Amino acid sequence: MELSDNLHTVHVHGHRTAYVRHGDGPPVVLLHGYAGAMWMWEHQIEALGRHFTVFVPDVLGHGLSDKPRVPYNPALYLNWLTGFLDGLGLRRAHFVGNSMGCGLALGLALDHPERVDRLVLISGFPTDILTKIRGTYLERISHLRSRWLFAVGYHLLGRWAFRKYLGAVVCRRELITAAVVERAYRLRKDYGNSWPYWSSLQHISYWEEQFAPRLHAVRAPTLIVWGAQDRFFPLHAGEELQRALPNARWAVIQEAGHLPMWEKPEEVNRLIVEFLTPPVS
Repeated sequence: MELSDNLHTVHVHGHRTAYVRHGDGPPVVLLHGYAGAMWMWEHQIEALGRHFTVFVPDVLGHGLSDKPRVPYNPALYLNWLTGFLDGLGLRRAHFVGNSMGCGLALGLALDHPERVDRLVLISGFPTDILTKIRGTYLERISHLRSRWLFAVGYHLLGRWAFRKYLGAVVCRRELITAAVVERAYRLRKDYGNSWPYWSSLQHISYWEEQFAPRLHAVRAPTLIVWGAQDRFFPLHAGEELQRALPNARWAVIQEAGHLPMWEKPEEVNRLIVEFLTPPVS
């Protein structure tokens, strides 16, 4: 299905959030990662929509959503998420996150546990994040300290850079077609803004200080899914996350990198559906 077929908008604290809604059933919110967008869930929307009502937002500062010049720290993202749920009239839901989206879902489970049924965490969100990032290209981005250089680099990003970046976060590089690269490039060209990405990097320490030490307090049943060939966060980061969460299961997807839901959608979708629809006792 085309994402534009079910595209909606809602204003959250005065800022527009774009999202897709599809299906019927218990609500499930899909949260993409840093510098991502709703397209990363393109293989989940229809499949999960057969069992659930699926809500897929572009997180504030990303994709088609507004990009106000505010500090993009975990508190801001969490305030946006609760406002998004309120705007849709969702008191409670399941949450499926990827990378930074996992951190957002975990933050909600810690500060607003009454709003979380079950969690599916795909490739994130470990503690000591910057020490666990693997891969020269990704490490260079995360440690860049000059706002000016970051903005110039972002402005100059070409199609070659998107091909290189996407090739670094997936295992099956044959999936990075010209059409996939063009979509990512046009999204940045037409709707991009470097500030949210720069600001998010500068506030990672807030996660480490305010949320990571409390992971043991997450009570929601959790499924952790990791790509065996994740070049961003290695497998041991996921294993450590599982040990930190008191009620977590663990699944490894072979021949997949940091976006296993995009590389191996049938396998990941099956895991999500089975986990979010436990047998009735």
